Amino acid sequence: MKDVSIEYAHIYTNNKIEQEQELSMQILAELKKDLEAKKESFSLIVLVDDYSFPDPSFDYELFSDWLATKGYKPDIIFRESQLIPLCDTVLNGLKNQKRRTQLSSYIKRKKYPCSLFIAAWYLLRLGYFKHVSFNSSLVAKRLINILPESFKPFENEALDILKDSKFEGAEKLIEYSFIKGRKI
Repeated sequence: MKDVSIEYAHIYTNNKIEQEQELSMQILAELKKDLEAKKESFSLIVLVDDYSFPDPSFDYELFSDWLATKGYKPDIIFRESQLIPLCDTVLNGLKNQKRRTQLSSYIKRKKYPCSLFIAAWYLLRLGYFKHVSFNSSLVAKRLINILPESFKPFENEALDILKDSKFEGAEKLIEYSFIKGRKI
C-alpha cells in the first residue's frame, strides 16, 4: 500500500493536451518533492473521462508517452467508463433513500453523474473496492487530486456521497490542489 495516490493530468477524450495538463504537472512537481522529502511512497494516477464526451479516436498511448516525456509517467491510466459497476455499488450502498432515488432517477433520465464516478474512483484508490484493471499495489492511505478549480462543485457532491455511504470517513482521506481558472 502506498502512502499517497496522486491524480493529475485529468483529460476528456474529446479534448487535446492543453495548458491544464501542463499546470497539473507543475503542481505535481512540488508535491513530489514534498513527499520524497518526507519519504512517503506514492503512485501517479491519471483518470481519462471517456464517458461524458466519448471520442474513440483519443490516443491513450500518445497521451501516456507525452506524460512520460515530461517526467511524469503514470503508474496507471484508468478510463472513467470502467467505474460504472463501482458506481452502482456506491449507489446501492447509500444510507439516504432520497439521495439514492434522486441519483437513480438522474441515471435513468440522462447518464451517470460526475459525482458518483468521483466517489467510486476515490473508494477504488483507497482500497475499499477492487477492479480487475486496477492493481492493488496502487491503493493508498490518502489521496491528493490535482484538478481544475471548476470541478469543486462535483467534488463537493462526491464527498457528500461518501459521507452518506457505508464508507463514511473516507472523505477525510482526500486532499485537493486545484488548478485556477479553468472554464467548465
